[in-house]
Amino acid sequence: MKSILITTFLSLLLNQAIFGQTLTPEQLQADFSRFRTALNEVHPEMHRYTPKPVFDSLFTVTAARLNQPMTQHEFYVAMTPLLVALRDGHIKWIVAGRDEHYPFFTDKLFPLKLYFLGEKAWIVGNYGAGTVPNGAEVVAINGKPMKQIIQSLLPNMTFADGNRVGGKLEDLNRYFSGYYATYIEAPNAYEVTYLVGREAKNVTLSPVTEQTIKAYVEAHKAAPQKPFRLTFTEPKTAIMTIERFMGDKKEQDFKQFLHNAFREINDKGVQHLVLDLRDNEGGEESWGVLLYSYLAEKPFRYYDHIRVRQKKKYSFPAWTSKLYRVLKGLAVKKREDAFVFTWHRGLGITKPKPNAYHGKLYLLLNGNSFSVTTEFAARVHTDQRTQPGKVTCIGQESGGGYKVNSSGIFAITQLPNSKIDLGIGMFGFNMANVSANPYSDRGIIPDHLVEPTADDLLNQRDRVMDYALKLIQSHKRSLSKVE
Repeated sequence: MKSILITTFLSLLLNQAIFGQTLTPEQLQADFSRFRTALNEVHPEMHRYTPKPVFDSLFTVTAARLNQPMTQHEFYVAMTPLLVALRDGHIKWIVAGRDEHYPFFTDKLFPLKLYFLGEKAWIVGNYGAGTVPNGAEVVAINGKPMKQIIQSLLPNMTFADGNRVGGKLEDLNRYFSGYYATYIEAPNAYEVTYLVGREAKNVTLSPVTEQTIKAYVEAHKAAPQKPFRLTFTEPKTAIMTIERFMGDKKEQDFKQFLHNAFREINDKGVQHLVLDLRDNEGGEESWGVLLYSYLAEKPFRYYDHIRVRQKKKYSFPAWTSKLYRVLKGLAVKKREDAFVFTWHRGLGITKPKPNAYHGKLYLLLNGNSFSVTTEFAARVHTDQRTQPGKVTCIGQESGGGYKVNSSGIFAITQLPNSKIDLGIGMFGFNMANVSANPYSDRGIIPDHLVEPTADDLLNQRDRVMDYALKLIQSHKRSLSKVE
């Protein structure tokens, strides 16, 4: 949530990374102490997925490892298990002055773009001058089986709430080269074993630079479209796409878009609405509340409560929103054994819009459906369960957690010696009326699991959308038979 703004801020912090410098045990322990203090004083849901005794054991083990000199890179890796234990996809761990996905190596990077599904990977692009065919399955890199590589990387990745894996695989799709260099190796050459049909082949490839990868990504971007779109595929069927829950004054007005879109949906008598939220990583919480007001059957509460860790000033240097510092005296209240933030429209009762949609809804999700998007999907899924068949979720499990989302305003501190920035979301957004969901550590699990293949990507075939539209056709045929 607000990840673009937070990442931009972190990249502008004044201190520069100390590449190549060795940190003494005393310096490491000082940074470790700041790290632990920051988590304890800021994170609103620190022990939701990992119990305190387990977390304390992890702290003890990690502290014991910091008894000898380490490089910045070694310290970064040594602290990663603590970040992963939070099971919080919003946590930020960024080397000052560096891209968060390429923290230590700007060259010697893996030169192929891969697509991951399960414990396999396929080639869907070449960053360098290699001639490895797209669509081939990569079975090993420098002698390491791909399954082993994936199993090595996933435990070091944080982009997922709870015990989700889909968000991590989506992150590998975009930043595998950076993860491989950070957590496995950055060699002078890559020997790749791949399959063409059933035939195994080997090729040695030269590494590429971060700049080369980013230039490739920029060159292969899809043609720009408006972030909020409504199309009609046939009578009574509409597709609404919302790429993100944030924008700026130069783009569409989200509030006006929803007003106009749902008026048109009602005017045309739409009975089947596909809401595409794939790759929507979130944004403004209030936008999720607003969108749901156009789908709700009755007045609703969006959040049960918004938890914060404490009300007093932090004991360590940290940046956070000036507005929050001003308002917390009035907005933060003590409730039983916890502090809560009380000023948010999602905490009250929200009425449905007069032109709210009441037909069948088909919600498209994937591992990048995160943060505000998962909150919204959880609200839809929970509140519509009393009307079986009205809402159908299609695609892949969301990256965010069903019951809680830790994000909102961030507190950011820079560790004094390693110069690594730690950003922690201060708000724990606990969804209302979700106790019936049996999974405490999962996201929204689709009714119809539909996973795109590498061949789909290469041929620009939208398997998930095609499935949704075919499902609508089957529903229409069933209805016509009844009539």
